[in-house]
Amino acid sequence: YLRPRTDTPKLTLGHGGCFGCIYSVRGAGGYQMFGVTPAPIYDPQQNLAYLKEHMVFFRPGDIVQFKPMSREDYDHAVAEVDAGRFDLRIRPVEFSLDAFLADPVGYPQSLLQVLA
Repeated sequence: YLRPRTDTPKLTLGHGGCFGCIYSVRGAGGYQMFGVTPAPIYDPQQNLAYLKEHMVFFRPGDIVQFKPMSREDYDHAVAEVDAGRFDLRIRPVEFSLDAFLADPVGYPQSLLQVLA
């Protein structure tokens, strides 16, 4: 945007050029908004299981996949977050640039199979 928004809801997914973001807190913003996630990415109290070791979710090299959800599922997930019971499906996977370059269509599918 030529002028950033003065208000962006927390956990909004944003996209700008080759960059993406999740707004961890409510505030100003300039990325194009394309969704919202119920999953906190920052928890200084470390109440949620996936944030027990580190209060910030993402690590360098993480691969993230978003999925669509109904409003009912979203509201349920928010209630689970509020109750401290929300968790994410997290699986370790090794990324190989050589394998990706050799098969840029098939290789991402093999990574997704790890999450199935």
